[in-house]
Amino acid sequence: MTEDPLLTTLEKIVFLHEGVAESTNPHTLSVLLTENVAETLELSEEVTFSTRADVPNSHFVSYNSEILKKFESLLEKKGCVSALGVKLDGYLKTTGFEKLVSERIRPLNGLLRVGEAKPEITRYILCNVAYVAEADENRQGMISFFINELTGVSPVEIGDALLWKSDWIAVDDTSLPQSQTDEFLSILIQKQAEDWIRRDLEAWQNRLIRKQQRDEERLKGYYGTIEQEIQLKIHKKKLEGGDKEKELDRIAATEIELERKLADVRKRYAINLKAQLHSALVLHLPTIHIQCELVRKRTKRTVTVVWNPFTKLLEPLRCEKSGESTFHFYLDDEATIISPACWREK
Repeated sequence: MTEDPLLTTLEKIVFLHEGVAESTNPHTLSVLLTENVAETLELSEEVTFSTRADVPNSHFVSYNSEILKKFESLLEKKGCVSALGVKLDGYLKTTGFEKLVSERIRPLNGLLRVGEAKPEITRYILCNVAYVAEADENRQGMISFFINELTGVSPVEIGDALLWKSDWIAVDDTSLPQSQTDEFLSILIQKQAEDWIRRDLEAWQNRLIRKQQRDEERLKGYYGTIEQEIQLKIHKKKLEGGDKEKELDRIAATEIELERKLADVRKRYAINLKAQLHSALVLHLPTIHIQCELVRKRTKRTVTVVWNPFTKLLEPLRCEKSGESTFHFYLDDEATIISPACWREK
């Protein structure tokens, strides 16, 4: 897989539209498009993209290229929500979790008692969020992350669950009750998307900050020199009365002009971001649900810890104050799960 952010975005869009993409080197992506997508993009079904202009028989792609705008048009189309199940043919262990949970998950001011562990289907939601960022240039991209719909933990890994297509099975998504409300999931997706897009744009944003600081320093230097010259003129000519007031007015006008120019620079390098949920895939995965009792003073509460056979790992719980994933946490008097970072801020 390519690590080039531009080609990575194209790769995700191609996959979403049932195409195939393979990176042959860090700057090149070979793609097989479906017939209708190829017609929309006005390309042949088999095509190569490159971020370098000197690669023969390839379409050069940059952030301002026409081909990227055509891919953006695919993102503007309405996405979809679909469901998929994954079968597990191997052995699914149901014992030995007491030690595993006790070693991995720990309340820092309470007790945890490990109860029954049994196989259950867990819904995981793969969210694909498309975004357009505008500043002194435009950027388009797509970020993807998984949510454990039962626990609300996100991002969460699902291991090799989607590796073998032969294990994919059709499912009726309504057969499994939704654990979280639509409002909860909407807020969760929005927060996760903000975090992932911020990380996606971090390098670009840092460059914008450096450009802004450079331009601000130039402006301050330029207008500062003008102000110094006026001050020097007042001093050398020993201006008084109306003549001095006139020069002081020029200094005030210079400072106003500097503030106006600085505001223009800040506006030029500020990122205007638009994002939308492009599509979502609800995965039904076989997992182990481990019932655990949290005890804080006289308060007891049961929560479900999930063990995923595709990662062979226990998943963390969710801080009910900040939403962050956590294995170690504090409990308040209602046995609310609170991460150490949130607890310190109390």
